[in-house]
Amino acid sequence: MEEYRKLGLLIAYYLSKYDREGLKRLGYNNFTQAYDDIGNKLNVKPNTVKNWRDEFDPLHGNDRHGWYQRELRPSRLEVVEKYKYISEDAFTQIVREILSTQHITEKFKFVEIISGTIGDKKQASTKEYTSSGLTGKRAEEIFLDKFSRGEINGFSGNLIDTRNDGCGYDFKLDSSSYVFEVKGLAGCNGGIRFTDKEWATAKKLKGNYILVLVSNIQDKPTIKMIIDPYSRLSANKQTYTTIAVEWHVNSNQLVDDE
Repeated sequence: MEEYRKLGLLIAYYLSKYDREGLKRLGYNNFTQAYDDIGNKLNVKPNTVKNWRDEFDPLHGNDRHGWYQRELRPSRLEVVEKYKYISEDAFTQIVREILSTQHITEKFKFVEIISGTIGDKKQASTKEYTSSGLTGKRAEEIFLDKFSRGEINGFSGNLIDTRNDGCGYDFKLDSSSYVFEVKGLAGCNGGIRFTDKEWATAKKLKGNYILVLVSNIQDKPTIKMIIDPYSRLSANKQTYTTIAVEWHVNSNQLVDDE
């Protein structure tokens, strides 16, 4: 049932993100017990719950590899985009309430709430874009490796990791005012997405803001540096029901003019 699938994806994302600590918070002793109970309450197969969790695993630093070679489907990507900033306490409470609700009509109330932030397939316009989680993390690793080897021409010094600071970029140099925002493409072509914070920061910092575009990361990665992307690229605003704004850049703008 479609309604239960939406709830199941949200719970699966929670299990992947918080792993065994999440199990404890929900009162489960192990994942098998969790799959059985969640599957029973949402009327889905336990293995389906496991597979949903596995799809989110490449985004998180747990011991499982998950489905690294597979792009997140639009419905999964929307779950991540809408709930990645919610606090652990709030997220835990939401999941507990979903699982503790016995009556089917009460569960459907949660479906209505979740549906307000996780759109239907016809509303999802993310298919042309790569998954920020699956490709982005790998792109950052490639950039860090090449920078440490001195292969990023024109830039030197020590990189400061700002990915968890919410400042609108991933890294900055300790010896200058340059900052770097890393985006990844699984193949040679594709569009990219900036959060509203990233795009506003690019506008503010102008030439000191550098887009690091790592493409073809699954084969032979290449890096393209775009200085002042706000001025050089044209983006279209996309607003979601959570009032989270992103700026989308079409793939044809990321191709060299030569």
